[in-house]
Amino acid sequence: MAALISIYSGYVALSFLPPVIWLLFYLHEDRHPEPKHLLVLTFIAGVISAFIAVAAEVGLYGTPPVFSGLFHRLSPRLLALPLFIFIGVSLIEEYLKYAAVKFAVLSRPEFDEPIDAMIYMVTAALGFAAIENVLFLLPAFEQGFLGGFELTANRFLGANLLHALSSAIVGYALARHMFSPWRKHAIAAGVIAASALHTLFNYLILIKDAVPESLVLLVLLLTFMAVVVLVDFERLKRAKVLSNQPPQ
Repeated sequence: MAALISIYSGYVALSFLPPVIWLLFYLHEDRHPEPKHLLVLTFIAGVISAFIAVAAEVGLYGTPPVFSGLFHRLSPRLLALPLFIFIGVSLIEEYLKYAAVKFAVLSRPEFDEPIDAMIYMVTAALGFAAIENVLFLLPAFEQGFLGGFELTANRFLGANLLHALSSAIVGYALARHMFSPWRKHAIAAGVIAASALHTLFNYLILIKDAVPESLVLLVLLLTFMAVVVLVDFERLKRAKVLSNQPPQ
């Protein structure tokens, strides 16, 4: 029993490794590092938001649709599938990651720079991604270590990066909202845009076996999102702290 617990603990730790690596990379972009306790709090809030997302999906569908085969039953209906992913999965997840930041740190005095919005959103997203990794990787590791390790690498370059990038886009929208109050619809626009990109990613993953070219589109999608996020980071770095001047 102790050996089994030790093995599964190792698998869970490995599930958290890719998000932590991405988190360290993004935190390096912040010239004025955030308090560690707030980063930990935000990461935990992201973890909690993942459990809420799973509970919501179980409540709606009986089981998370990615595990139920529901996606595959819808796949012949090309329009129905992306609409379902957008409304039933992506929108829920992107909003919950935003809500994690809103309730954990948004009102804190340390939240004092435009760039903080992106940093905290990415932190929450990677907490969310860590739990997703556990849900995906534990069954994979039960089939063999190599299969689990391969899936870990794939999620590091795929789903974990997707979560970080989509939430960074929401973070940029949040920064524009906070430092440009007249942009009252910025957050909603950011969540919708991130959800649309999230949906496209999931859709391309689902059709990759039938349409091998979708893997090229996946790379192009993540590259496009990475460029957008890097540009947004640079814009917010140049923005004045707590000024009324919006990021340009």
